[in-house]
Amino acid sequence: MQRFKELFKLVKGNWGLFIFVVILAIFHRLTYSYVPLFSELLLQKLELKLKPSADLNIVNLPNFILDFVDKNTEIINVVISIIIMMLVWQFVRYLTLYFESRAKGLLSENVAKKSRVNSYDHIQNLSYEYHNNADSGDLIQRVTSDIDTTTSFVSYRIMDAIGLVASLVSGAFQMYYVNETIMWISLAVIPITALSSIIYFTKIDKLFTDVEEKESKLMVVIQENVSASRVVRAFANEKYEIEKLETKNKEYRESEIKASRVVAIYWGFMDFLMMVQFLVVLLFGIHFSRQGTMSVSSISSALMLAGMLIWPVRGLGRIINDFGKSLVAAGRLSAIMNEKSEYENDGVLNPEIHGHIVFKDVNFKFNNTDKYLLENISFEILPGETVAIIGKTGSGKTTIVNLLLKMYDYEGSITIDGVELREIKKRYLRSNIGTVLQDPFLYSKTVYENIAIANPNASKEKIFEASRIAALEKDIKTFQNGYETIVGEQGTTLSGGQKQRVAIARILVTDKPIIIFDDALSALDNKTDLDIRKALKETKNEQTNIIITHRMTTAKEADKIIVINNGTIENIGTHKELSKKAGLYSNLWKIQGKLEEEFLSMLKDGEKNAEL
Repeated sequence: MQRFKELFKLVKGNWGLFIFVVILAIFHRLTYSYVPLFSELLLQKLELKLKPSADLNIVNLPNFILDFVDKNTEIINVVISIIIMMLVWQFVRYLTLYFESRAKGLLSENVAKKSRVNSYDHIQNLSYEYHNNADSGDLIQRVTSDIDTTTSFVSYRIMDAIGLVASLVSGAFQMYYVNETIMWISLAVIPITALSSIIYFTKIDKLFTDVEEKESKLMVVIQENVSASRVVRAFANEKYEIEKLETKNKEYRESEIKASRVVAIYWGFMDFLMMVQFLVVLLFGIHFSRQGTMSVSSISSALMLAGMLIWPVRGLGRIINDFGKSLVAAGRLSAIMNEKSEYENDGVLNPEIHGHIVFKDVNFKFNNTDKYLLENISFEILPGETVAIIGKTGSGKTTIVNLLLKMYDYEGSITIDGVELREIKKRYLRSNIGTVLQDPFLYSKTVYENIAIANPNASKEKIFEASRIAALEKDIKTFQNGYETIVGEQGTTLSGGQKQRVAIARILVTDKPIIIFDDALSALDNKTDLDIRKALKETKNEQTNIIITHRMTTAKEADKIIVINNGTIENIGTHKELSKKAGLYSNLWKIQGKLEEEFLSMLKDGEKNAEL
């Protein structure tokens, strides 16, 4: 019942159009119940022509039609007048059907558009933790095929159900005037059909749930392989991935076959039941005709009206099929929509941000564990400082950045320019912090558009300057189309280092007071790394730079270095101070420092040779 209510929530904002479609659907079926009566009237007039004394029932057509026909005495004129009135009647019906179809399509697209936007917007607002645990292929399916399933049911199958009821009521009403006994015979099958449908629904609902789950898993495998096609090729792993897809595809196929088997049994039984019902109506019609209680004209309309009672009930199977799928899809959509938005627990302040960051006794652990990932983290970053955070893999470096971005809640205190982080609005905070990731996402657009997308109002000069600082300008000049080069989906046409530099340039055009480089220089060679760091120092901007890195040469140039070891701060200081202290930093420097000395020596030799 809850999922059924969720289906009707989709109509919110379109109730006027929904009611309009309902009225047209009822009117269309109601007018259709009169169509068989035109044939009855025609046959009745022919019978009266052959046997004027025949005792015939009054045809239950509107009086204006009967009056129009009765004005004629010649049989040919009677036939023509009946045909004219039937054409007019059908024209009105088809006009109604036309507007009904148009309105259904409009309702379907309105509901689908609203549902997609709402679900997509809600998914965007879900927490970072939720997205870390969700499969993107499953989310894509929910926003696409699940919405199509639910909106199709609301716009079409519900109207079919309403039309079915309207056909039964209007058909039974007309049948009553033809022969009351045949009417009850025709309606007698409905309880059997209803019971069969209930049993069928209880079976098919579980099967469709399994089908949706199997399809979701199949979509996840496809999405992962399409996104990671380069990785698959790099490891020559095509055979394994094909076998994995084949396994999921086989599971999906078997679940579909299992559901189709139940569908086939139901449809076969319903068809058999409908044919028996139609045959019984025909036999009773013949029996009453032989007794003289029914005319040939009444039998013909009775058979046609029986179709109005039989075939709509047969269509109940399709409605139940789609109803089962829609409830499953609605449940999947509801599961997402019931997830709390991360902005439900948000701050209220929009303070001016300069980049003065203070962590004081900060602790953090994930909800599913009692072990703290970060403990007693305390440090201060002054505005305009460049601070490097180093540590072993998994020590909590990136988590510190995520706390600063309010991706997770924390214990203790984090302030920016004296304002507690919890009190600052998340969107406002993130709009003032630029983050460059190790594996940045690029759009299938030009290099220029990928840089400008962070600040559409940025001038060409600013974009060119950002490219120069990011050491990207030389690479762009080698591209055939320069800044207008299409980078491909997720930047597949660029190298890892080029992608990182595009992402750096993209952040630099935003003039954010705080910039975070989350291992964003890892794919660069030492010289390019050095060039970028020099260019950043020479810029007039006074933003606060936070650099998460494993490269000691990068950390060395920072104003302050924070060393994280096993979730705690081991040391804080400059390169000169930390390289002389025993600990993680000095150990790493002893290994990487020699490499830097060799590199700088080679660089100086290269510059001397170039001068010569």
